[in-house]
Amino acid sequence: MCVSNLAEKAGALAEELHRAYGGCAQMTLKALQQALGLEDLGAFKAASALSGGVTLAGEVCGALLGALMAVGLAVGRSKLEPTSQSSDYAKAMDVGRVVFDRFRDEFGSVRCRDVHMKLFGRYYNLRDQQEWREFVESGARARCSGVCRVAAKLAIEALSSAEYFTNREK
Repeated sequence: MCVSNLAEKAGALAEELHRAYGGCAQMTLKALQQALGLEDLGAFKAASALSGGVTLAGEVCGALLGALMAVGLAVGRSKLEPTSQSSDYAKAMDVGRVVFDRFRDEFGSVRCRDVHMKLFGRYYNLRDQQEWREFVESGARARCSGVCRVAAKLAIEALSSAEYFTNREK
């Protein structure tokens, strides 16, 4: 499968999973795990508290965090070693930086609350029950599924640029 098709497939799956189950960080990660063949229940569980901008606090977007976790699973450090001596650590940082920067360029920020402002013209405090209901009823939650799509696509594209897929075939 060509990379652009894989990016589209991963993006569509991230959007579909988020619409069905919610939890932007976990669903973006899950879609990328499936697309990359990197299923890891521990990583999936670890992403549980990252959605809604980390514990629904509106900070760093969960979809971005899920994408960065997938980058780490794909190219990150796999043994205990100093960062200064780890080529895998450096590779994960390089690829992760690309995902981060492109996400920020796409949405104008990496913060969930800022993404809300761009997409919805307001921030929904997801920790507040009334605002959570408004978020869901307004269709905003469903529109966040599109953010998951973008984050997943960006991760696949960045991994491709870093020759991840070429190196896996060797």
